[in-house]
Amino acid sequence: MNNKKLVIGFAAAAAALAAVGILLSRQRASKRRYEEQVEEAKEHFKGKLHDLQRKAKKQYKNSPDETKDAIAGAKSRAGKTANA
Repeated sequence: MNNKKLVIGFAAAAAALAAVGILLSRQRASKRRYEEQVEEAKEHFKGKLHDLQRKAKKQYKNSPDETKDAIAGAKSRAGKTANA
C-alpha cells in the first residue's frame, strides 16, 4: 500500500513538473515572438526616420534656390503689372 502511494506521488509530481515546463516554454516562446516583433518595428521606424531626415536635408539644401526663384517670379510679375 505504501509503495502505491509513493508511485502515485512521483507520477503526480512528474505530471505537475511537466505542466509547469509546458507553461514556461509557452511563455518564453510568446516573449521571443514579442521581442522579434519589437525589433522588426524598431528597424522599420529607423528606416523611415532615415528617409525623413534625408528628405528634410534635401529640402533644406534646395530652399535658398526655391526662395530666389519665388522672389524673381514675384519681381517679374510686379514689373509686368507696373508696365501694363
